[in-house]
Amino acid sequence: RERRMTPHPTAQADQFHAAAEDARRRLTVIAAAGGAGVSRATDPTGWLTRQARGFVDALTSTQGRFCWHIGSSPHVVHAAVWAPGVVVCSACVHLLRPTSGEDATCDRCRRTVDPLHPGIAAFGPVLIMFGLCDQCQAATGLPVGVRP
Repeated sequence: RERRMTPHPTAQADQFHAAAEDARRRLTVIAAAGGAGVSRATDPTGWLTRQARGFVDALTSTQGRFCWHIGSSPHVVHAAVWAPGVVVCSACVHLLRPTSGEDATCDRCRRTVDPLHPGIAAFGPVLIMFGLCDQCQAATGLPVGVRP
């Protein structure tokens, strides 16, 4: 008879918290490389929170598309607003590179703009990349630059 091991809830929670802390450390490194800092940001419009919820839903359902490195244990994963439902590991983050047209499109209002302000946010162990135009950055209150 086959015996399956199910993860212990406490061990799973510990792994999740460790992965979330790793995501925050990586966010700090990414921000520093981009010449920016990390700050806590609020999301008064709820736009970014809705985007994050969509990726969490993708992770926990059959609707998401994942790189083959993603397993069942919690670890840092990457997502991009311009690639809904796609979640990749750190080794495969290059798969999220936007096309040149997408790289000039605001992820919130979908207008082609110049400049587009890049951002990245950590939601637990999920790092979500996005780009906003001046108006959407002002409307959301999200910091300009590589920040959460």
